[in-house]
Amino acid sequence: MRHSFLSKLLGKFERVGPREIQGVFLSLVKEKGFLEAIFNALQEGIIVLDNLGKIKYSNLAVQRLFGVSPDDILGKEIQKCIPLIDWPELISLGKVISRDFQVFYPEPRYFNLSLIPLEGLGDKNAAYIAIFYDITATREKTLEAIESEKLNLLTMLAAGVAHELGNPINALGIHFQLIEKKYKKLLQQKNGQIGDKEIENSFAAIRSEIRRLDGIINQFLKAIRPSPPKLRLLSLNQVLKQAVEFLSPEIQNLDILIEMDLDQGLPLLRADRNQLKQAFYNILKNGIEAVGKNGIIKISTHADDSFLIVSFQDNGTGIAQEAMSHLFKPYFTTKSSGTGLGLLIVRRIIRDHGGEVQIESQKGKGTTVKILLPRAERLIRLLPMAEKAKQTEARCDE
Repeated sequence: MRHSFLSKLLGKFERVGPREIQGVFLSLVKEKGFLEAIFNALQEGIIVLDNLGKIKYSNLAVQRLFGVSPDDILGKEIQKCIPLIDWPELISLGKVISRDFQVFYPEPRYFNLSLIPLEGLGDKNAAYIAIFYDITATREKTLEAIESEKLNLLTMLAAGVAHELGNPINALGIHFQLIEKKYKKLLQQKNGQIGDKEIENSFAAIRSEIRRLDGIINQFLKAIRPSPPKLRLLSLNQVLKQAVEFLSPEIQNLDILIEMDLDQGLPLLRADRNQLKQAFYNILKNGIEAVGKNGIIKISTHADDSFLIVSFQDNGTGIAQEAMSHLFKPYFTTKSSGTGLGLLIVRRIIRDHGGEVQIESQKGKGTTVKILLPRAERLIRLLPMAEKAKQTEARCDE
């Protein structure tokens, strides 16, 4: 309100009785309560600031978005409550500002900030309203669209890569085997003479590198052109045990402890056994490389009303916060010898099964990977309104 309006209002109070004054204030209180109820019902966070950046008002959405109580931050500088933005600089501009930023507490989310100066007030009483829009879902859809476009481009290159690299590598492997056989045959002709150790080491290195190149190409093709899952009813726990057993030589060699807490009452899952085993193998392989010698990997399963859930928890090196948003990007890796395709393959397989992959990690404290797979018996049902409409149509047909 303007000071002139208040002066006129107070000047008239001498001519107004107590009941009338009480009625005016009750109306003002009701109007204030009504406006607060509207602001608190909004999904967007709203904060009103003075020209010094101190918080004069915030709605309940601010607590949900930033994990701070409106009462606790009242009168405090916004720079201390939401320190991810250079508030003094934005306020000094004195105009409408829009900024996108990311927060990691109380959960990782993306926001758009609109800072709007409130006009009609003098410089001394200048105020600003900050509106925070949660754009996490929109941003994720945009990133998914970009990722899909990238994968489409990679798919176009896949056939060429398979032909230009796969065929020569196969030829190298065949000719290498022929050379190795001829070498062994020459040794036999020389009455079983022991071969040159350096040559044998070179043979082993060549064999290993050919296999590694072949593995990289196969992983690339699996990531780009996965085959549709062949769904069969199977035991999730059994597939997990098979994946662990496949890696048991490496696990034993590094003295890694595998702790398994598998829910024996799990229902059967409708899935492709080989594809699930590939996904679990990739996750376990990452865990083994992260924990190293004498590490611990905990594997557990349980179910809720909608999903069968597998959790892989390790006490390894963890993942830096800035790398978390890049984990599923093609060729992104935090390892010196990684291909950057392992987690991409995992997510593609799990999503083809109607599930989702969740990753939580803290640098230096380890990583937890959760796989959510839909229950086989989960059925689609009509919504109440649709069901009612269907019954109405049936009566009309009669």
